[in-house]
Amino acid sequence: MWFKQLTWYKRIGVRISIVTTLLGIGFLSVHTYFSIQYYRQELIEEVIRSVSLLSDTIKASSRSDMLLYAPDRLHQTVDNIGKQPFIQKMRIFNDVGEIIYSSDKSEMNLLVDKQAEQCYACHSAEKPVERLSTTERTRIFKDPSGHRVLGMINPIYNEPDCYTASCHVHPADKKVLGVMDIDVSLVPIDQRMRAAEAKLLSIGLASAVALAALILFLVNHFLNQPLKVLIEGTRRVANDDLDVQIPIRTEDELAIFARSFNQMTQDLKRAKASLTQWGCRLEQMVCERTKDLQETQQQLIRSEKLASLGKLSAGIAHEINNPLTGILNLSQLLMDEFPPESEAHQDLKLIVRETIRCRSIVRGLLDFARQTAPEKAEVEINQVIREILQIVSSQESFQNIQVKTDFDPGVPRVMADLDQLKQVFFNVIVNASEAMGSSGELRLLTRWEPDRSRIAVHCIDNGPGIPEDNLNKLFDPFFTTKEMGTGLGLAISYGIIKAHRGNIEVRSKPGEGCEMIITLPADLPERVEQPHSAEAATGGAAEGAA
Repeated sequence: MWFKQLTWYKRIGVRISIVTTLLGIGFLSVHTYFSIQYYRQELIEEVIRSVSLLSDTIKASSRSDMLLYAPDRLHQTVDNIGKQPFIQKMRIFNDVGEIIYSSDKSEMNLLVDKQAEQCYACHSAEKPVERLSTTERTRIFKDPSGHRVLGMINPIYNEPDCYTASCHVHPADKKVLGVMDIDVSLVPIDQRMRAAEAKLLSIGLASAVALAALILFLVNHFLNQPLKVLIEGTRRVANDDLDVQIPIRTEDELAIFARSFNQMTQDLKRAKASLTQWGCRLEQMVCERTKDLQETQQQLIRSEKLASLGKLSAGIAHEINNPLTGILNLSQLLMDEFPPESEAHQDLKLIVRETIRCRSIVRGLLDFARQTAPEKAEVEINQVIREILQIVSSQESFQNIQVKTDFDPGVPRVMADLDQLKQVFFNVIVNASEAMGSSGELRLLTRWEPDRSRIAVHCIDNGPGIPEDNLNKLFDPFFTTKEMGTGLGLAISYGIIKAHRGNIEVRSKPGEGCEMIITLPADLPERVEQPHSAEAATGGAAEGAA
């Protein structure tokens, strides 16, 4: 598969997923961090407000005790407050920093250093600060056990009720009489903070995991799957499958790419079909040209062979013809010397018959050798074949042969030697009837081929056919498969057709009959228009005669 060919960290989907996941985790981390800081700050501020309110409440509730100078009641209030679970310590300082009372009895009457954490806010300058904000009065430090503690000082100011009372000796110009210090343990707050931080971290982690899963799903659905389909399509195209079409379900960049890919495959398919068609056409043209060259070569070889045989035959015929004439004349004279019933007369009669047969062969040799130029005139092919059929229909070999004709009424006249064409058609038709034997079907067709400007005559029989080895020898002189044949009929016919710039083609397979095609060039553009009814009547008459 395509994804096996890539290392996982090289895939686009993995890279995008990792980058987006890291960005999401970073954003969630920052958000969680600031949320924790904000929550922590809010908790501290809430504690400060609560402690400040508590300190003010204690100071207000102790005001009457301090005005009446009732230290027992004030000490009891400090002790009660110091016993609260979240109150770690409560102390009261005088104006010189002496602890006049504390919930921790061990600290009483001790003088505190002004640079201590509870005093530094006021005494950091050379002159103590008389008025402090809530934030400046608050401090956070760690106790000896390591727990955080929030301390808040609340100055006790010299109010008019104090310096005007008869029981007090504080001068009016003294602004601060002392400080109330409350130390509150932050252990519960820290526990709540840690629980909140754990909760926020859990939520952040769960959000990061959910975000990563969502990103992986979206990247796989919208990127990996379309890319997988595209890569699979390219692989199939590379394997010569041009019918592949990528489905388009969206309208994004990948859809544009898929649409372009589909168009490309269709163009490739059309181009391939065109090239294939052109290749087949070129192959067919090469085969046709090769076949024409082979036929031309065979024709040249046959023409040279016929020319050589023609010269040889002419010489032999002249040398044999004179002795044959003498033998024939003497044999006929001797026949008159013996009675017809005598054995000598019968022997002489056989000599005369065979001599006449030899003379016919010699005459054929002379006709083959002469190959006289045709005396051309306008000839109507259909009419020539009809006349030949009328001649042969009375022969005994045609009595059981059914002749069917299909003449094209639009064939043009040709310039040809009428007698020579009759000789050719006579030889072809008679050979076909002799090949079929005592019965069969003979079809004669004429066709006008305007694209090649020629007339084609088809002579088709349903005889035993011709063996493939004999097809190239049919037009050779003296080649025959007949017991009494001379082997010159088709050779002479071939020479006549070639003299008319035509051609003879034979198509045959053993057991499937034979088709002989004679083609002649149409020298005249005029076409013969004849009604089909007349053709049918003539053909019917020929079939009836046959």
